[in-house]
Amino acid sequence: MSAEVEALTSASSLISLLDEEERELQYYGLAQLNAVTDRFWTEISDSISKIEILYEDESFEHRQLAALVASKIYFYLGEFDDALSFALGAGELFSLADSSKYVETMVNHAIDNYIKLRSSGSHVDARLEAVVERMIESCFSTKEYAQVIGIALESQRLDVLERALLSGDTKQLLAYVQNDCVDLISSIHLQTQVQELLVKVHMRFDEPEYEAICLCLSKLSKPERTAEILNLLIKDETNADRILSAYQIAFDLDANATQEFTKAVIAQLDSQQNVQQKKEEQEEEAEESSVVSKVKAILSGDETLKLHLDFLFQNNKTDLNILNRSCKLMDSRVSIAHNAITFANAFMHAGTTVDNFLRDNLEWLSRASSWSKFSATAALGVIHRGQIKHGFDLLQPYLPMDTTSASPFSEGGAFFALGLIHACHGSEKVIAYLQDALVTYQGQNAEILQHGACLGLGTAGMGSGSEEMTRALLTVLYSDSAISGEAAALALGLVMMGTNHEATLKDMLLYAKETVHEKIIRALSTGIGLVMFGRKQEADPLIERLLEEEDPLLRLGAVHTITMAYCGTGDNNAIRKLLHLAVSDVKDDIRRAAVTGLGFILLRSPEQVPRMVELLSESYNPHVRVGSALALGISCAGTGSKAAIAILEPMLKDAVDFVVEGASIALAFILIQQNDTYESKVADVRKRFAEVIETKSAEAVSKFGAAISQGIIDAGGRNVTIGLTTSDGQLNAPACAGMLLFTQFWYWFPLAHFLALSFTPTALIAVNKDLKMPNISLTCNARKSMFAYPPKVEQPVIQAPTKIATAILSTTAKVRRSAAKKASDEAEDPTSKTADEQENASASEPVSAKSEESSMDVDEGSSPGAGGAKGSKKTVRKTGSDTAFAVSNITRVLPYQEKYMKWPSGSRYVPVKPGKVSGVVLVKDTTPGEPEDFIASRISEATKEAEEEPKKEEATVSPPEPFEYPFDSQQA
Repeated sequence: MSAEVEALTSASSLISLLDEEERELQYYGLAQLNAVTDRFWTEISDSISKIEILYEDESFEHRQLAALVASKIYFYLGEFDDALSFALGAGELFSLADSSKYVETMVNHAIDNYIKLRSSGSHVDARLEAVVERMIESCFSTKEYAQVIGIALESQRLDVLERALLSGDTKQLLAYVQNDCVDLISSIHLQTQVQELLVKVHMRFDEPEYEAICLCLSKLSKPERTAEILNLLIKDETNADRILSAYQIAFDLDANATQEFTKAVIAQLDSQQNVQQKKEEQEEEAEESSVVSKVKAILSGDETLKLHLDFLFQNNKTDLNILNRSCKLMDSRVSIAHNAITFANAFMHAGTTVDNFLRDNLEWLSRASSWSKFSATAALGVIHRGQIKHGFDLLQPYLPMDTTSASPFSEGGAFFALGLIHACHGSEKVIAYLQDALVTYQGQNAEILQHGACLGLGTAGMGSGSEEMTRALLTVLYSDSAISGEAAALALGLVMMGTNHEATLKDMLLYAKETVHEKIIRALSTGIGLVMFGRKQEADPLIERLLEEEDPLLRLGAVHTITMAYCGTGDNNAIRKLLHLAVSDVKDDIRRAAVTGLGFILLRSPEQVPRMVELLSESYNPHVRVGSALALGISCAGTGSKAAIAILEPMLKDAVDFVVEGASIALAFILIQQNDTYESKVADVRKRFAEVIETKSAEAVSKFGAAISQGIIDAGGRNVTIGLTTSDGQLNAPACAGMLLFTQFWYWFPLAHFLALSFTPTALIAVNKDLKMPNISLTCNARKSMFAYPPKVEQPVIQAPTKIATAILSTTAKVRRSAAKKASDEAEDPTSKTADEQENASASEPVSAKSEESSMDVDEGSSPGAGGAKGSKKTVRKTGSDTAFAVSNITRVLPYQEKYMKWPSGSRYVPVKPGKVSGVVLVKDTTPGEPEDFIASRISEATKEAEEEPKKEEATVSPPEPFEYPFDSQQA
């Protein structure tokens, strides 16, 4: 910029040049105006019409410069659309190399417009496309591949995406797209195209990453190709690495794919193996069939469930003192109190197979009646979840023996428990049994049995997409019984979860408008949301249709559909709709559900939720407040988020009981598997739960929330977390469904058991090629106290009553004063003491001093932040082990602990999946000739009953005595 231009105090002289007839003077005026636009744009804007006239004059040689000046003026005026339009007219003069705010804003606006036009299928201006292309080339030249991938995905440019993947570190970029980008794509069609492209690029490698390929194929619902890859890996019997890879793929598919897909892969494996067996020798067939059978067992979930059961049983750290105290303080004759303890016990022992609390509290258990009895029996399914081999044997005492029902509530609960045991892993036998129950039991009490059978069938057949099950459930639904119809509607959603099955949706919508039962309509609304799980933009027409309904229960269905269809996507449009409903709908239930839904949509970015719901948590409407609490709990589950805790703590003192309940549950979600060392609020929150239960004046609902929160925060023997996403970053569909149905306990308590579907074991379980657990250790480079189990609660010490002081007469006082004076005189003369007295005094003094000194040392050394529990009697000393410790196989590894975990160098066993330090990890033996040391399973497969919790680590495990609930069989 010249000195003359810098000295300008007004642009009027330059503007006047635009009125000259000489083109050179007009050009000079534009050039100078372009240089001073940022200083005099307010003055130049009055003459913007003159600049536009020059641009529109096609005979003017420098019309692009006029367009650039006009674009800058509109930019400063805030008219970005007009500014972009003139910027496109400036052609090459609009330089992307300039790092000014103007260029940055115009480029962003251009990309946004380009994406909008491409997404809607509208015509794209060639000039706009040219600017975007220049931007893309600029990113390629600077190797900013992540930005290119973002533009390519948003604008649906698969050619650009493929080029970006092949230009940089392909494997790293493939992992980035698969783990961080694909699930955020709103269009299912585009998502499918991207997955297919990822498979195509993967297959270009000489050694493809079959794990990632099979994950893509599971999203594409292509079981045939998945089975082909598994067969390819297990075909080479001499390549142990490939067989281990096949096992790891099978474990990953079991964790990430739907039940429908894994069953289809198993069927394809059988089909392809039958073809191969005709061409192979009998000896080779026998050897390969053992490998195939293991792959099928893993895909069916049998092996994973077996390993998780072993882990949860061996590492069970449930504190029964908490449960026993809550049980004594809450009046079990009241239904809500009995249900609270039932759920707390079920959650605390979820998957552990330990039912000691039930055996020790038979009197409490016998007080269950009606639906409390249903919930108590169903709790067995949560405690023994995964015992699929012995599910029928465990529940045999409670299942109906013939076509007549002796106790419909306990028998209905047993049906539900059977489904919970086989959740997402329903065998043909279990499915057939529950379907038969729907047909067999008819009559006055049949609706209770059918209620349990429907819930069990939906849980066992979750995500199977079975039309046979759907027909059976529709038959129950059409019976128009409020009790059985409600369960049938929920089961329909579970069975058809994520399928977007048009016929089923049509039937559910039609019946929701025909029936007069609110319970059925509400359940159908929830079921419709489950059917649309993960369907994103495909659900938009249905959402708009439901939002226009006058019936608030159907509008509630729109909220659940938004929540499930966009779960984990962070979609702005979905968030906008929920926020609008949260503040504008006249129905409290809809407002509460809308705010709660924010937690589901933002579960991948929990740090955004506290800021979003902070004002909602202070709403005048208590339903909005409790919804904001649950949203925080769901999105921040297991994170220990300080921002979320800061919002929730004041809500524990809310004047409305169900807000306190929701805040308690949310805090339990957030602080699950946290200790005082990692999060200082844990002890205070636990103490608050106990105080609410102990306070006689506390509302029953508040006590209910505190009691089940005690169960949640210590769930699964303190060895599970709430995992709404898998270890691979994929949405955990059963967990999301379980969490949604758990929130419906507001209307129906037995649905609280569905929370067990969200519990994910936090374990390191390393297995070898024989699926045995070798005795190995990993290194954790952090203080052990950061990941320690919380200390057990001490039983309160009951002091004996003190003796009442005896009245002292004046004469007695005079005698005592004389005796005291005599003793004082003797103390001044030691020789006056007897030998025995001196010996006793000298013996007692050192002991007392030593005791006091020891006590002082303990007080100074004990600190909750240094590894011990608060009030611990243990002195903490700094040693080398404070910075690292060994983590053995089949032990707990917390999510926030994984970043500190490391496989030791030179280890005999190495993971097939590099860097994997949690979950089920396949390991390769680098010295196969040496003898191996394995960890034995502590749960016998032949045990048909739940096993006792081990009192000591070295104790021998033995099956307990037969046990039945002490229910009166004659009581309905």
